Amino acid sequence: MSHFAYRDIRAFDAGGDCGVAFFFLLSGFVCSLRYGRQVQESTFSYGKFMGRRIRKLYPLHLLCLVFFLVVSHSPIDFKVLLNLLLLQSWVPDADWYFSCNSVSWFLSSLMFCYLVFPWVYRNLSKSLSLAILIVYIAVYWFTPYDRVNAVLYVFPAVRFVDFYIGMLLCRFYERSKALPYYGWMEPLVIIVLLFTLAIYPDTDAKFRNAPLYWLVLVPLVLVFVQQKGSVSRWLKSKPMLFLASLTMPLFLIHQMCIGILLHRLPEMPTVLMLMTCIFVTLMISWGVHVIFSRLLRL
Repeated sequence: MSHFAYRDIRAFDAGGDCGVAFFFLLSGFVCSLRYGRQVQESTFSYGKFMGRRIRKLYPLHLLCLVFFLVVSHSPIDFKVLLNLLLLQSWVPDADWYFSCNSVSWFLSSLMFCYLVFPWVYRNLSKSLSLAILIVYIAVYWFTPYDRVNAVLYVFPAVRFVDFYIGMLLCRFYERSKALPYYGWMEPLVIIVLLFTLAIYPDTDAKFRNAPLYWLVLVPLVLVFVQQKGSVSRWLKSKPMLFLASLTMPLFLIHQMCIGILLHRLPEMPTVLMLMTCIFVTLMISWGVHVIFSRLLRL
């Protein structure tokens, strides 16, 4: 919805900023939960770790890049090369980091987080956290408002802060013997999350890029990782797990699908257009997921 704007429906920018912050933070948490002990015990294989990340992300990224070039008839230039190497988000210019399949900037920044993950996890400490906090505050303070998107929203070294918070959160979770849980906690964190989405338009442009959501995403992850509530049980149902399996293809293809459908079917009623975009994107995501799942098993 953050990329769907049609007639009387405006793009839901709050959802986009929230989703980005959530997936960076969640990636740091999950990587730490899965590989943290291996890093500490020196049984971690950097090659295998990065190999799995690349096999999971890069083939689909390459497919989407080729599709974009074919459909748009774009020339092969340096921007395409940076996209091919997943380096586009290092250039603080929207014409570069949003070039080609624009949502792939996220993969560019996420790949940096993966690259430095084992070193950072091995050196997690209060002093490192303090240093990162000081640097982030300085960057936050001195970033001009016309550069917020380029620096605070996209730039890999800045987005790593979200990933790092996820790492710290995992360390806290693993060291806590038993976190308290009550039945009202899942609905409460969802209500607070909805509140942050509601106040987004009236929040300072710098603050809403990530800090606004850190305040709710940290308790949200700690609550849902326990998997004790009714919402957790619903999220583990077969339909939701099926949709979860489509996350990456859905993310990488949805904006191109929306753009093509809005261009090809400009007179369609608003609700029907929205339903068509959702249905087509889901069907293509499912097909891509099936094909790549089989290829990766070969």
